[in-house]
Amino acid sequence: MIIPLDLLIFLVLIITAVLALSTKDLLAAVALLATYSLFTAILFAGMAAVDVAIVEAALGAGLTGILFIAAIMTTTRRSNPRLEVRRRYVVTPLIVVVIGLLLYASSGLPDRGDPDAPAQQGISVEYLTRSKDDTNTPNVVTALLADYRSMDTLGETLVILTAAMSSVLVLLRRRREDEEPGGPPTASPSAEAVGPDPDPEVGP
Repeated sequence: MIIPLDLLIFLVLIITAVLALSTKDLLAAVALLATYSLFTAILFAGMAAVDVAIVEAALGAGLTGILFIAAIMTTTRRSNPRLEVRRRYVVTPLIVVVIGLLLYASSGLPDRGDPDAPAQQGISVEYLTRSKDDTNTPNVVTALLADYRSMDTLGETLVILTAAMSSVLVLLRRRREDEEPGGPPTASPSAEAVGPDPDPEVGP
C-alpha cells in the first residue's frame, strides 16, 4: 500500500521534472535533474532496493550532473527559444495519457512486501536459499550483482565508461573548434602558389 511519504516524493518528482523541462537556464535544469535523481534514490531506498538507490544517487545525482555541468561550461548556459509552440498541444495530451496508463497499471500491483507476490516466488526463492552456498557471500545483493549477474554488471560499467569517454571527447572537440577561429589567419594554398598580385599602376 502506498504511504503518504511515497505520495509526497512522487509529487516532488513531478514538480522537479516539469521545472527542469520549462526552465531556460541549463544550469538550473541540471540542478533540478540532480534533485529528481536524489528523490528517486530515496524512493528506491524506501522500497528496500538499496543497491539501486546507491547507483541512482551516485550516477544520476552525481556523475551525470558533473558531465552536464562540464558540457554547459564549454558551450552555453541558455537554451535556444522554441519556435514551434504548437507541439505542446500535441505532446501534453500524450503525457497525460501515458501517466494515466501508468497509474492504471500500477493499481493492480500487489502490496509492497507481499510474500505471495509473483516477484517473491520462483527464482527469488532460489537466490535467497542458495546464494550463500553458491557464492560464499553473506549479502544476497552482492552475490547477485558480483556473481550471478557479474557479466551484466560489467556491461553496465562499460556503458557508463563509454558514455563518460564520449562526453569528454565531444567537449574537447568543441573546445578546439572554439579556439580555431581566434588563431592567426592562415593563407590558402592557392594564394601562396599564385603569389601577390602585381600592381597595374607600376610600370616595369
